[in-house]
Amino acid sequence: MARAKADISAIFSQQFADVPKLDTTGREQIQYISIDLINDDPNNFYELSCIDELAANIELCGLQQPIRVRAGEGGRYTIVSGHRRRAALRKLVEDGRTEYQEAPCIVEQTGAVSAAMQELRLIYANADTRHLTSAETAKQVQRVEALLYQLKEEGVEFPGRMRDHVAEACKLSKSKLARLKVIREKLIPLWAVLYKKDKINEDTAYELARLSEDYQRKLYDAKQDGLSVYGNGVETWGKQLAALDAIKCPKGEQCCTNADNMWQRITKKQDWCSKNCDGRYTKATCCKGCDQLYSCKFACDHFASEIVKHKAEAKVQKKTEREEQKAKEAAHIAEVTASWARFSEARKAAKMTTQFFLKQVYAQDKDRSYMYDSWRAKQWAENERGEGITDSSRCFADDLSRADLVRMADVLGCSTDYLLGVADDPKPFTGAWKSAQEETPDEGRFLFVCDAFGCVQPSVYWQGDYMDATSKSVANDHLKHIHLWMYQPSLPGGMKHMGQETLEKIMKDRGID
Repeated sequence: MARAKADISAIFSQQFADVPKLDTTGREQIQYISIDLINDDPNNFYELSCIDELAANIELCGLQQPIRVRAGEGGRYTIVSGHRRRAALRKLVEDGRTEYQEAPCIVEQTGAVSAAMQELRLIYANADTRHLTSAETAKQVQRVEALLYQLKEEGVEFPGRMRDHVAEACKLSKSKLARLKVIREKLIPLWAVLYKKDKINEDTAYELARLSEDYQRKLYDAKQDGLSVYGNGVETWGKQLAALDAIKCPKGEQCCTNADNMWQRITKKQDWCSKNCDGRYTKATCCKGCDQLYSCKFACDHFASEIVKHKAEAKVQKKTEREEQKAKEAAHIAEVTASWARFSEARKAAKMTTQFFLKQVYAQDKDRSYMYDSWRAKQWAENERGEGITDSSRCFADDLSRADLVRMADVLGCSTDYLLGVADDPKPFTGAWKSAQEETPDEGRFLFVCDAFGCVQPSVYWQGDYMDATSKSVANDHLKHIHLWMYQPSLPGGMKHMGQETLEKIMKDRGID
């Protein structure tokens, strides 16, 4: 029997001609057939999507294209093209639009056309009437290839390579066919389900299909945990997995026993910097020597004891550091508190309130008049009392300019060294005699006094009167004999001025603190 040669283009262009060529004459006629008598073709693999939208369109504009059917047994018909249209009409009827019970149809007379050719007609009747997903295109290619081989067995001759005929029939490039074949044959079912539902695109499916089944499963599990798996990124993840598999265990084992944990670290953290377990841009290596070994929860069990030891040592070190820091903060707080207490003593000795003192310092500067407002005085008063001082607080003189510091010392009648904490004596010894007739010494100071005859008496304590180791009445009588005086310098720690113990007793008797 002679084999018939087939022109694929001619075969499929024929399916959509206005005048059928298969055992029919004249133009096609439209018949109205109840949708209950129309069966779906069991070989139809296209998804019936967007039925609600199509039904709304038919209700608004009417059915623009009749359904193609072929006659079956018992007065029933099978759809060649129009499965979505029939489904939309059924929905309208179920919603009460009974005028759509009968659908306009074109009945094709297939004659002796084989089942394979009928299915090809079904495929190509649908191929140009809807947008196909990549998965549907792949399924279509698979079915067309199978049907063409079946037609070849039935006697239809296809010269040349069958792949070329499939590509021509499906209107796809040969490279596209090759990609779809890889996806069809290599993509594991877990990913194939997502591919079929159009949840991953063709590029992603192809890159996944090029990986081993084990890698595909690992990427699928990682995706469920939130890993972004798409397109060219799949190739990078594949290289990462291969790099982990290539790690050699330093403990003598053939491969890394921690590779799965390292993969978990990468996928959960999505850490794009170059760490030991990151083989995308650098060579993946063992956990040994990794700068994150002691803090990584995915570290290899081989180093468990080393990690425990390090954490114990780190805990001790942190405790020591905390104690040192605490001591440092306490010392700083003490220093700040002392500096404000020093200022407070000088202010009280000058018999000034905090607000009055600030006004004396800043009143001449109108632009800084806010410096002696009540809120500023309250803040300074709290510092003087040591309230609210923390490790971030500043000493009294830290925020003062040199000019402000000098002005404050003048107002308080003390030295800048005293305010800075360099000297303990507010009024240091100057070595200069002062006239008792022109200037009175500050209270609470030890003096050198000199009478008009040049006789000097040391360790005289001035407390508003001339007070030494004598009774008050005698001391007051000596006032008229003082001609000159000068402040005595402070003595080193532990030393007292002559007669100081007696003077302290007198002060106590007078009720002076």
